[in-house]
Amino acid sequence: MCGIAGIWKLSDEPLYRDVLRKFTDSISHRGPDGAGYYIDQNIPLGFGHRRLSIIDLSENGHQPMSFAEERFWLTYNGEIFNFLELRKELGQKGYNFRSDSDSEVILAAYHCWGKECLYKFNGMWAFAIWDSKEQTLFLARDRFGIKPLYYHYTPGVLFAFASETIAFSHLDGLKRVVNSDNLGRVIGDPNALIGRGHTIFENTFQLLPGHWMLLTKGAIPQQKRWWSTVEHRVEISHQYEDQVAHFRELLEDACRIRMRSDVALATALSGGVDSSAVNSMMHHLMLGSQDKSRIPPDWQQAYVAYFKGTNQDEKQFADEVIRYTGSKAHFVETDFVQLVSKIDTSTKRFDDILGSPIAMLSDLYGAMRDGGIKVSLDGHGVDEMLFGYPYMVREAYQWAGNSGNSILTEDIAQTYLGLFDESGVVSAKAELDRLKKAFKSNPFLNLMSSELKERVKGILKKNVKSPSPPGILYPFSGSPLSELTDKSENLSSLNSLEKSVYLGFHRDMLQGLLRNFDRASMQSQIEIRMPFMDWRLVCFVFSLPLESKIGQGFTKRILRDAMKNKMPEVIRTRKLKIGFSSPLVEWFKAEPVKEFVLDKINSAHFLKSDIWNGPQIQAESIRRFKDNSWTWQECSMLWTYINADIITS
Repeated sequence: MCGIAGIWKLSDEPLYRDVLRKFTDSISHRGPDGAGYYIDQNIPLGFGHRRLSIIDLSENGHQPMSFAEERFWLTYNGEIFNFLELRKELGQKGYNFRSDSDSEVILAAYHCWGKECLYKFNGMWAFAIWDSKEQTLFLARDRFGIKPLYYHYTPGVLFAFASETIAFSHLDGLKRVVNSDNLGRVIGDPNALIGRGHTIFENTFQLLPGHWMLLTKGAIPQQKRWWSTVEHRVEISHQYEDQVAHFRELLEDACRIRMRSDVALATALSGGVDSSAVNSMMHHLMLGSQDKSRIPPDWQQAYVAYFKGTNQDEKQFADEVIRYTGSKAHFVETDFVQLVSKIDTSTKRFDDILGSPIAMLSDLYGAMRDGGIKVSLDGHGVDEMLFGYPYMVREAYQWAGNSGNSILTEDIAQTYLGLFDESGVVSAKAELDRLKKAFKSNPFLNLMSSELKERVKGILKKNVKSPSPPGILYPFSGSPLSELTDKSENLSSLNSLEKSVYLGFHRDMLQGLLRNFDRASMQSQIEIRMPFMDWRLVCFVFSLPLESKIGQGFTKRILRDAMKNKMPEVIRTRKLKIGFSSPLVEWFKAEPVKEFVLDKINSAHFLKSDIWNGPQIQAESIRRFKDNSWTWQECSMLWTYINADIITS
């Protein structure tokens, strides 16, 4: 896990080592354990690398790494979890290795199989390989976009890439320019760009998940799709018990290979079903006698972020898991003394728009770093596949109702109500009643909450003030984003509900979450591994029928059944959905954050913005502070503007 960077001077101007070093070291927070730089003497192209040592801590794992008598050079961020198996397979083909790293396995695999090597990898990656003989630059990203890779292209002048967009602000000769339309898009929806490869900066893009790019001098960068989950679905047994057994086998192996590490690892434990399942599965695996090679001895640690006295506090559930697994627990609570400083610093480093500050995430992973941990196994990816969010359950309810399946509709209705505590059930019932009346009318619009409807209206009307607080003004033209892929996915085999879930996982909701956790964890030099994002498990889940994913009153049905007798029953059958997010309402009431917010919305830069209506947002916000009437959604909406103001100041 690292930070990578590269520069190709297409104009043939010389590339100086100091320029490459400055560009690379701007993301030194991603890799404090070492730095490396390579410049091809025959062409103005260079690679930079900031190392976070996880596998093979020796100098043999240093990057940029060469192979085949320095024909190939690699700079790489990520982990190939099946590298031991691939190393053995390549060894049988005559390849020799001088390191114990997965990096060298990537180079040997590329030498052996070319671009087809990507199908061999089980892991997360963003890497670049320079072929000094053919003078070609190959960039590739993992199937689901777990690891980031951004690039800037100025025709005939420059091609540069890096792990984070903030690096481009440190590239000599490049002036970053904010794209106002794109900024308007992400203020309305923080996930509007991330899964489509665009950014808020002009001429700066992201290599899409499951894509590669092969560059030669004079060629226009073109992203090529190499992966589509819908094309890799598998045959499924009609027996649900068999499905559960196979899911369990896949999850066990996904956890096993993700525990391979030459440094200490832990679990980010929220107390929800997903992270609890990971922590419990690790415990289950280590009780067995299976292969434990490259697994560190001190693995059974759990870090818990909690929000005492707020609705976001799940500590009591995390305690249940800790008692069950015997994990060594570390509890992380917000430090209000340093909170404002952390919010400001982490937001500037984030360099994008988010619906809430990532400071709490940074605190969680910072505590891991301070405890000597470098790797965290987390539960990301389940909610987006198995109807873990309330909006997904509402979509399923709408779809079942429109399909005329009354039994399934009622089952999903009960599942939806189970996601809420007593205070939320009344409004949840009212939402279902509204949806029920709308069956067979307009599914898309009727699925939207009233708040979201108003935000969409604001986006679609250029220079029109939205009536929804805190007062939105979008100078957004409504022009569609350009397609960066060479091949759109064929989703014609999916029904409307399946398509919605598929896009939420591959393009929308999950892409934003992956970005957020990558930035937050890497600010603290922590590598996140995600067993549920194992490509074999993902392909299996997207091959399952709806009834295996949601039903019998539960979301994530097959996961819960697969974990029977392997995790605390009170957690396995827990229905209440809280989710890990900052307690914005409580923070906005606290004096340090309240003062910080007021300073921002009263500043000249905020009030004079041509992207939003500063005076209206200011007036609406001050009224809410006086009335003490903030809702979490309104706090989140306001934060997107403050976030935008911070990174554009």
